Amino acid sequence: MPITGVDHVMLAVPDLDAARAAFTACLDRPSRPGSRHPGWGTTNAVLRFADSYLELITVVDRAEAAGRPASRRMTDVIDAGGGWVSAVLAAEDLPSTCAALAGRGIPVSPPIGGESVRPDGRRRRWRVGAHGEEFRTGRLPSLIEYLDPWPEAAPDPAELRRGGVHGLAGVDVAVTGLDAAVAEYAVLLGGPPRRGERSAEWTLPDGRTLRLLAPAGPGDPVAAHLDRLGPGLCAVALAVDSPAEAAGAIRRRGIAVGAGVDGRPVIDPAATGLAPVRLVAARLAGATR
Repeated sequence: MPITGVDHVMLAVPDLDAARAAFTACLDRPSRPGSRHPGWGTTNAVLRFADSYLELITVVDRAEAAGRPASRRMTDVIDAGGGWVSAVLAAEDLPSTCAALAGRGIPVSPPIGGESVRPDGRRRRWRVGAHGEEFRTGRLPSLIEYLDPWPEAAPDPAELRRGGVHGLAGVDVAVTGLDAAVAEYAVLLGGPPRRGERSAEWTLPDGRTLRLLAPAGPGDPVAAHLDRLGPGLCAVALAVDSPAEAAGAIRRRGIAVGAGVDGRPVIDPAATGLAPVRLVAARLAGATR
């Protein structure tokens, strides 16, 4: 099935302006002012990388958001203080992809259209699949296919890698039961993962990794995420020129950086809207970690 990789990651935040300022402070790079999503009750801002982006999203119309399972998940995450919502996977020929998943025993909500409307009126149309209860509960990520290009010209390539950040390297997804989740994701991603004791990992066609993580026990980071937000995206890895240099630059801007369970730097979640961000070497993007 033509799932081509991770298109972007979504971070639900109570205050969009504060989140934009926080990520500018963390990564020393600007975000693009947001677009409104008619019919979804949400608006966003985007930190754009060379071939992916990080979406800061908030709910601005709760009545409108209540009509969409995906928007209800964002509302729930915001009400819990904010955090990662989901990775969004890129797909080609989305209607056929969703139909093929259903035919293989993974029914997902069929594609529906939407659009992003900029403050100046420019629009970008897209359609999303797997946007229903499977997304609201965190069981599966959604799938996206764009019908229009970016409304504006691409930024200078140097700006897209400002601060030595290349873009998304991988995503971690918290699950309550690893075997059941692996069975679904193996169908979704078209093959078996590399298995660990508490993990399962795929390398996607774009070189990024998607890793499922089960809790080790009460109080570990995955268990804490499940307790607060339930299953779903729990951490994001950014590919950087040098994790040590990137961590040092972030610390010099007054933001704490600790060590993750694998020893690699993790930005203090208090500075990123309760959303763990790991820093990994760009050469490791797509490699087993």
